[in-house]
Amino acid sequence: MGDDASMLRVATPSRLHFGLLVPGAGDRRRFGGLGLALTQPRLLLEAHPAPAWTITGPEAERAHQCLQKLLQHSELAQAPPLHIKILEHIPAHVGLGSGTQLALALAWLLGKAAGLRPTLADLLRWTGRAARSVVGTAAFARGGFILDFGQRHPASPTPTFLRLEFPPPWHIAVLLPQYRPGLHGPAENEVFAQLGPEANRLSERLCRLALLEILPALLERRYFDFAEGLWEYNRLAGECFRPWQGGSPYNEMVGQITATIRERGLPAVGQSSWGPALFAIAPADLLGEMLQFIRQHYCEAIKEIIITTANATGAWYETAMSRGRVFALDSEA
Repeated sequence: MGDDASMLRVATPSRLHFGLLVPGAGDRRRFGGLGLALTQPRLLLEAHPAPAWTITGPEAERAHQCLQKLLQHSELAQAPPLHIKILEHIPAHVGLGSGTQLALALAWLLGKAAGLRPTLADLLRWTGRAARSVVGTAAFARGGFILDFGQRHPASPTPTFLRLEFPPPWHIAVLLPQYRPGLHGPAENEVFAQLGPEANRLSERLCRLALLEILPALLERRYFDFAEGLWEYNRLAGECFRPWQGGSPYNEMVGQITATIRERGLPAVGQSSWGPALFAIAPADLLGEMLQFIRQHYCEAIKEIIITTANATGAWYETAMSRGRVFALDSEA
């Protein structure tokens, strides 16, 4: 499958999505929202020259379907065949943005193999990603804490977002409950097709929370103000999705666990996207105490706990000779 000199790796973060600012149609800008890039779980792909296109590892079938779509683009069809190994993967359909990271990573690999220097606009054109939320795309490009300014019409070829540093002492726990997968694909598209202007009744409050509470507290490193603002934002952002989440802003199990965590003194907790993944953010000592309680009392309900930190770089690449960011800070991204 080729020697080490021809090896090319790409690694991407996962992401938390805290909720949309403008979920319904009818405004000049729609969607937008807040999110955070995570160091773990991550996607790690390794490619070598090969006689034919092959993909091995977890989620290989999903990756193969994505590959076939990408090869329909004339620029990418020029790439020589690769054997792509999925060395690490992001759990699918749990609210961590696995589909976007897989598509962008594969598109970048193919672009490089074809002798191109892909820009972020290229990746979005090839993959069709960022049609709704830009958070996952921004996590790939830059990492950090992300404010997505939403989509205008006609849409810009390059997404508009603000990226902020996330305090390294604030750690993140991702809890994956034993629960059905979150909405995705056609079912998710159908939900958004039904959301009109009435779904935006809380948008003004969500914007105030984002701009006047969460972001200033983040910049000033005021954890408890940040945490209370984020909890309210996440809860209110889920209100318009009650009909699809059992009459609650969260799915039922997440609602029970988040209430317990807050009662025990950790305020920055909620559901990522459609879930069922939930997050808890806190300084390491406070988070450690809470996780000990969760392991003791929710061992059957929680199938996995991932303790991680914010990703500050976005996706990165590695060859036998070099290693660096997929999009350097001064590059077009």
